[in-house]
Amino acid sequence: MCGISGSLRLSGDGLAFDAKAAVNRMCGIQHHRGPDDSGVTAVGAAVLGSNRLSIIDLSAAGHMPMSNEDGTLWITYNGEIFNFQDLRAELVAIGHNFRSRTDTEVVLHAYEEWGNDCFSRFVGMFGLALYDPRANRLILARDRFGKKPVYYTFRSGHLLFASEMKALIAVSGDLRPNMQRLAEWSLYRNVDFGSRETLIDGIHSLPPGQFMVVTPDPAKGAAGVKVNTESYFQPEAEVNRADYERFNSESDEKVRGHIESLIVRGVRDRLMSDVPIGTLCSGGIDSSLITAICAREMPDILAFNVSVAGYEALDESRYAARAAESLGVRLLTYSMQPEDFQRNLVRAIYHSDVPLTHPNSVAFLLISQFARSQGVKILLSGEAADELFGGYMQRYRRYRQVLRFQQAVSYLPAKVRKLIVLAGYACDGVPITDFSEYEGLLRHSTGFLDRFAREELKERSQAAYGFVENPLDRAVLGAMLADLTNFLTPLLRRLDRMSSAASVEARAPFLDYQLVRAVINLPLRCRLRGRQDKWLLKTIAARYLPREIVYRKKVGFPLPLADYIAPFARPELFASGFCVEYLGAGRKALLSTVSDWRRNFNGFFNLLALELWGRIFFMNEPVENLTEWVLSPAATKEPVRRPARQAVSRVVSEPQG
Repeated sequence: MCGISGSLRLSGDGLAFDAKAAVNRMCGIQHHRGPDDSGVTAVGAAVLGSNRLSIIDLSAAGHMPMSNEDGTLWITYNGEIFNFQDLRAELVAIGHNFRSRTDTEVVLHAYEEWGNDCFSRFVGMFGLALYDPRANRLILARDRFGKKPVYYTFRSGHLLFASEMKALIAVSGDLRPNMQRLAEWSLYRNVDFGSRETLIDGIHSLPPGQFMVVTPDPAKGAAGVKVNTESYFQPEAEVNRADYERFNSESDEKVRGHIESLIVRGVRDRLMSDVPIGTLCSGGIDSSLITAICAREMPDILAFNVSVAGYEALDESRYAARAAESLGVRLLTYSMQPEDFQRNLVRAIYHSDVPLTHPNSVAFLLISQFARSQGVKILLSGEAADELFGGYMQRYRRYRQVLRFQQAVSYLPAKVRKLIVLAGYACDGVPITDFSEYEGLLRHSTGFLDRFAREELKERSQAAYGFVENPLDRAVLGAMLADLTNFLTPLLRRLDRMSSAASVEARAPFLDYQLVRAVINLPLRCRLRGRQDKWLLKTIAARYLPREIVYRKKVGFPLPLADYIAPFARPELFASGFCVEYLGAGRKALLSTVSDWRRNFNGFFNLLALELWGRIFFMNEPVENLTEWVLSPAATKEPVRRPARQAVSRVVSEPQG
């Protein structure tokens, strides 16, 4: 894991802008992403910056920005390519020479050899920039699922880019909130899908599975630039009828063996490292299975868990302890107190770059910091298992209704059952051939999106499984694909930002490309069976873990949120803050909501997250000062704000410690 930053001068008008100072400033802001090494290089019309967290080849040979042998291609890179050894061998056979053992250099030579086609060859996670000084061309690229971020903006005659929005904020002039995206956030809590636009006007996010080629174009005048963006990956394009039918014809045992081998390989590949590795182990099936496979490959691996101190009903640490005991793995548990949440909430919002979607982001930050304090620089996590294997059974109510019907008529002869289906009524008078009755399956999956993006995603997801005859299966499979495309994005943001804040790299084995491609082509019976969600994954996990871990009720890492946020329900925090001054919220109505916050504490948390986010990034209030002011019972005056200054001089505070 690293942090990337840089600039490309687009015209002569950009000469007055100190690009090198700007990139140095961005490197300073992103120091937490790569504290082991940093570098800034000016070449041609570009300035490239890097913060490196050393993972593979800890020597100076891995210093970035990095160039090829003759300086005709440069790279700044964040991520890991897990198949880089295979790619390196292929490139060596072609005639490429290497000076380091890093995957960074493999990416560099892969682009030399295959151009933009190289991105589809990579198995891993990345956000990167490549610069060709001869053509004065900059390429930004992001991994298939968006595990690693890339942001960019056009300002002062330059293209500026970075791993985190806060770095671009630090070198931008006056900021304006993007009111449309804020409205969407207030409704859907997701700003990571459906648009390049972010919550800040003029700052954009490169979508997952895309690359962008930027070339200054003098023919278009002072502000001329050619921008070409292409997708090299779309999940729905990976759905394949031949694979689906092959899996559908195979026995359960054969399918299980194939998927298990892919999971094991995905975990094994993500144990590639020259530094200590650990796992996040909540005691749930996903992270426990990852930990179990890791333990077979690396018996001395450490597992990390967060317990919710004082709230036994919410505390899953006993399950994590049971899993670790059965595996012979050492479990280290961080006991989260209410004060831990309260003192780190503002910090978590700062690192997230957006108002928090998930309050438990704070717990992810704390466990990442705890792991780092134990010398661990890499954590494997169970993200994406729910989205892939069908972990949201409660959403599929219509599916369960139809299952009840099928069970009710199961004693009838096959010919009679077929006649009932042909008559068109599956359950409660619902026509089984009418797909519209099952569109509700997609509502939660696309609930984060604005109306137009939601319709587009529904259309793509439904079309992907158009060859599936059963309309109910088709609907559920489409909903799962929508989950993978959309619901996962804020979870990956949480994983990247909270781990990066602690200078830890998080890896998600369930998002291995080959595994994802196989699972989305499985028939529905392999993912959901009867009333059992994640049927196939649980069948696999039962070979590694105790039954009480595999088949226990899903909890989902809840927090005693009302108790945790009580100290933040202070009228003075909202009376003249971001929501009032920048968004034009009515003070009286806002304060009424604050005073009555316990009636809807989840809604109040969303309001609180928005207010704190705005105070950090728009009102320029230092994180530590804001935290102390909010939590101090005697405080009445607002924290001192630094004045918002122009361009490079603008400062956004980096938390200490």
